[in-house]
Amino acid sequence: MDYCEALEKVLKSNIVWIEAQSCSGESVNILKSGCKSLENLFFHSSPFKLYSNICEEKCGKEYLDEILSQKDFVLVIEGAIPKDKDGLCYVGDMTCNELIKKLAEKAKAIVAVGSCAVNGGIIRELGYVGVSEFLGKRVYEVPGCPASDKMMIAAIYYALTSGG
Repeated sequence: MDYCEALEKVLKSNIVWIEAQSCSGESVNILKSGCKSLENLFFHSSPFKLYSNICEEKCGKEYLDEILSQKDFVLVIEGAIPKDKDGLCYVGDMTCNELIKKLAEKAKAIVAVGSCAVNGGIIRELGYVGVSEFLGKRVYEVPGCPASDKMMIAAIYYALTSGG
């Protein structure tokens, strides 16, 4: 299976991709992959769910409720988690911390993409942490700033096919 085939399979799977405190580098890196029809899959496919500041079309309370009702999904988190400054990052009417905790409880696997999601990245000194440290549980990690698009897809694909 080549990269574009793996990416298409991932984007047609039950994935919830949440962007916390992030520059969107990982999302943008995947969009630059050159695979055909990628934008349509990334932004408009179902059941793939993206909640990001680069996706104005899919947002709002109804979409957030749809995301929170998901079952049997892989949670992908892009960006650092504010440890003590929870009020700085909101998704709808919830803080990032609240949303990530709720989704992590139900996810069959969690993948942290990018250095910020892995270890707090360049804003760690400001009180931000990586996903694993925040949740205190096993997380597949793909470091890099931005993380390699191929490594992200490989990790997500592995999480999907191994069952977490």
